[in-house]
Amino acid sequence: MKHEIRNELDKTVLALSDQLVDSDRAVFERVVSQVVSSGARTIEVDFSDLKYMDSAGLGLLLTLREQAEKARAQVVLASPRGSVREILELARFDTLFSIRNAV
Repeated sequence: MKHEIRNELDKTVLALSDQLVDSDRAVFERVVSQVVSSGARTIEVDFSDLKYMDSAGLGLLLTLREQAEKARAQVVLASPRGSVREILELARFDTLFSIRNAV
């Protein structure tokens, strides 16, 4: 997993690239802590450059959601593409997250 964190006016953006899999767990948990502690009320996860995510990646997103809720922040998933979009749809993550598609 490669990532970039950007603080914008009213949100923190976590841009993910490459892949999100179980071996990314330790790094992802540190990133979640950093993003949640930013104090932003909206955390946007930008998937536009993420090529692959497995079921463990879905679990990591649930961890982010849980931590964000404790901090009273909302998580928005943005611009999922290809197989990443498919796994989010199959897992019905649209019922747990707000998903914003690319314009």
